[in-house]
Amino acid sequence: MNKAERLNDMLQFINGKKTFNLKDIMERYRISKSTAIRDIQSLERLGMPIYTEQGRHGKYVVLDNRILNPIIFNVDEMYALYFAMQTLSAYKSNPFEYEMLKLEEKFNKVLPNQAKVRIERMKQFLQFEVTNHSNVSPHLRAIIEGIIEESVYLVSYCKQKAAIQMTGQFMRLSSKFGQWYATFYLIDKKKVQVLRCDKIISLVSTDNRSSMKLEELHSLEQHHKQAGATSFSVMVTEQGKDVYDKEHYPSMSIEAVGSEYLITGYYNEGEEEFISSYFLRYGKSLISVHPAKLQELMKDKLLSTLKHLDGMHVE
Repeated sequence: MNKAERLNDMLQFINGKKTFNLKDIMERYRISKSTAIRDIQSLERLGMPIYTEQGRHGKYVVLDNRILNPIIFNVDEMYALYFAMQTLSAYKSNPFEYEMLKLEEKFNKVLPNQAKVRIERMKQFLQFEVTNHSNVSPHLRAIIEGIIEESVYLVSYCKQKAAIQMTGQFMRLSSKFGQWYATFYLIDKKKVQVLRCDKIISLVSTDNRSSMKLEELHSLEQHHKQAGATSFSVMVTEQGKDVYDKEHYPSMSIEAVGSEYLITGYYNEGEEEFISSYFLRYGKSLISVHPAKLQELMKDKLLSTLKHLDGMHVE
């Protein structure tokens, strides 16, 4: 291991510690005391927040701060980071928009010219097709921090054009077709609900309610099925499988039955509007729908749409 590789590894080794001494460094890297001292001095010049604690059992103390210690990346690793940034930038809203701009500025300062040319070429031929909703989700950063810190929030949420209040914990953040969704545990109702992030009006952290561990919350998520839930089975063609692959939900599964495909799952009380709208997307790829009441829900929705169209003014 040459000096550059050793210093890079040492940065990561020390970063996970509160304190260390010369012996730790000497034994890990099999270097002399004088070399260990010079390496630590090099780390300090790189910006590693280290100070020496004097005394018979003197040691080095690593200060806590929000500035991460520098890590050395090779060019291919930089390409991978840039690729990931470009993927996220395809969304209308993302939780790290400002930081991504700063990262790109830093890349331009440190990358060799040849790497800059290659990245410019990447911009020309890379295209990420994400449905770019006009819906803005300004609270993504707070949601992520709340998940990590296991915080309880008082959330104001827009439902059917009215603001409702709910208290709970965020447990997962996901996206489909450019739209962000947050899985939220409602403490008072003791149930899991999926929220559209653009409909979150505000959220405020509160210490009035005790929080739950993330692992415990995820175990609750597996029991989303409520008493009185309705099971369904929907047979579709191969074209229907394409629709399923593009968008489906954890309460659904699909399996091949000969040349056709069977979608099975359940929907809870209050989700009838959602499930009937979802399966109408399958159009003529539908072969059969069970139970009959789900089929009736779909018919009612179609008739309602037809009635609306008939009532429209035609010029």
